[in-house]
Parts: sequence; C-alpha cells; structure tokens
Amino acid sequence: MKFEMIPCSEDDMEYIEEQVENAFNTIAQPEEAEEEEFVYIVTDESGNLLGGCILSVDALRTASIYDLWVEEAFRRQGMASALMREAERKAREQGCYLAMVGTFDWQAKAFYDKHGYMLNDTMTDVPKGHEHYMLTKRLDRPSAEYMPLDCQQYEIKRGNEKDAEILSSKLREYDSTVAPHEHEYISLRKKIVDENGCIIAGFVGGIDGWNGTDIDALWVEEKYRNQGIGSQLLGELEQELKENGVAVVFIEAYDWNVGFFKKNGYERVTGVLEDYPKGHTMYCMEKSL
Repeated sequence: MKFEMIPCSEDDMEYIEEQVENAFNTIAQPEEAEEEEFVYIVTDESGNLLGGCILSVDALRTASIYDLWVEEAFRRQGMASALMREAERKAREQGCYLAMVGTFDWQAKAFYDKHGYMLNDTMTDVPKGHEHYMLTKRLDRPSAEYMPLDCQQYEIKRGNEKDAEILSSKLREYDSTVAPHEHEYISLRKKIVDENGCIIAGFVGGIDGWNGTDIDALWVEEKYRNQGIGSQLLGELEQELKENGVAVVFIEAYDWNVGFFKKNGYERVTGVLEDYPKGHTMYCMEKSL
C-alpha cells in the first residue's frame, strides 16, 4: 500500500490530537469531571491587582499551579504563600492527589522547595544558558505547611479571565527581561495518508520562543503500528526541529510507550514521576540532535 507524508490542516491537527487523547484515556481512565480553571487574586482597597495565581484541574485529578505573580513592593510578605495555600486547598477540594508547578532558574524554585514540592525534572538550556524545573507535591499525603515568619494576612479572592490575562502578561513581561524570546512559536505538523487520502498517522508539535520543544501528539492508527511508521514520523519531526535550530529534544513518555522512544534514541532520562497518571509512570527524556 502506498503512503504519503504531507502537511496538516487545522482540522487534521485536531483529529490527530483527538486520536492521541482517546488512546491515552483508554489507558489512564480519566474521571468524569471536566477540566476546570480557577483564578485567585489579592487586591488593594481600590481593586488594583497586587498578586495572584492560576489553578488548573484536569480530568485525571491532577492540579497545575502557574502564573504565580506578586507585585514587587509586596513580595516577601507572605502573599505568594497565601495564594499557594488557597490553590492547594481548592485542588484538594476538587479531589486532586497531585500538584505540579514549572519554574525557571530565575524564578521561584526555592519558594516551591519550601512549600514541599519535589524536583522531578530539569531541562537544561531552555532558554539557552538557563534551566527549567518541573516540581510536584502529593496532596493526598500529610505534609507540613510552610508559614513565612511575620507574614501578613491577605484576603484571597476569586478572580476572572481578565485577571488571569494580567497575571500571565506580568510574568511574561518579567521573563522577557531575563531571557528574551528568540522568535515566535513555530508550529510543526504533518500527516501520513493512504492512497485514498485518509489519515493513518501524524504528528503535532512546535518550537517555543526559547527553542524549547513540544511534541503534542504522535499517532499511528492501530492496524498500521509496528511497521516503522511511528519512527518515520518521529524522524521527520526531529529533522524539522534540527532545521529550525533545535539542538536537544525534550519529550514526556509513559510506561506504555517509553520503549518506542528508547528505541529511537531517547536514552537519557532526566526525570521520573511515579503514579502519574495513577497506576502508571511518566518519564522525562531527551535526545541530542
């Protein structure tokens, strides 16, 4: 049978991502609950935003806390810790067993360490000359709560979409002063079609402004697996990454597909997260191009 690798349309991209999600869900068994996002803020008497964070809860009942931001004049007074406690409280209320945060070497790793987060993965040279860390904390186990000395009391309020946009823009603005983006996001996506034009495989990925890599989806229809098509797709993606100046590819694999990536040269494991998703293990891996 004749196959052809060609670029994807937006609809093709959504189809490929949907197939990967369906395959993931048959193994990981998400709960019925939908993904939710919560915004928490602190304001002054005039309603001006002084700090806040965003909590995202997924269908696997894992929580991601991101875009934590406090105006400079109010830092080291316990506001960020108060926001973290509220986000974790809500995550537990939503049935989350695990919280995840990402931070760069110029941001807040020491802060998360104090709050009981454990380092799971380090990506080096993303952006160039810096490191990115992934940290996690079990929410279903007892842990000592970090309380800064002489911290003030803050009223934590629920924010809205506009507040979330402000928090994100504040953090992006600060990050750009330390590590300016080299370019806009570069989207990479291709599909393999059969002689009738039907999609049988494809990948969706990209390169962020710091030359960090995303492999959002790599999929082969079940009856065409174990024929080298997945390796062909991955090789094509790696070639496009290399042509765009990427030197190292970072990926996340799971116990059910880690063998495929090892076979394709992803031999360096930079981090392991056990029981994610529940009953499984996630591996953070890298490959030099």
